[in-house]
Amino acid sequence: MKNKWVITIVVLIVFISVISLFVIKSSASQDSVYVEGCTPYNLEIEKGKSPSSVIISWKSKEKCSAYVLYGKEVGGLDMVAVDLENEIKSNEHKVTIQNLVSTKKYYFVIVSNDVIYGKDGLPLQFSIDSL
Repeated sequence: MKNKWVITIVVLIVFISVISLFVIKSSASQDSVYVEGCTPYNLEIEKGKSPSSVIISWKSKEKCSAYVLYGKEVGGLDMVAVDLENEIKSNEHKVTIQNLVSTKKYYFVIVSNDVIYGKDGLPLQFSIDSL
């Protein structure tokens, strides 16, 4: 009789654990993205102080070294912009890119702890006029 109660309680605890795990997973929004480590999030692109500059800023959960590779073509990201305001390793990153043509489209990726981040494997894009 005592073993039946122990087995019943163990089965009940396992059942509740499984159900609660399912409820927690399914209650998260499909648009939610769990960010960890040096993955960039809260990316912002805004016009800089001069009419030919932009500021690209983002955050990371951990303190990471990061920079931006950019260029005028998807396959030609041949310029580098670094964060001159924060420490080498930071969880807040801010890069200013200067001497841009306002009507030209530019492409960029964020390199954070030697991992390249874009969108779906491709660079992100901007033009000053579109900001």
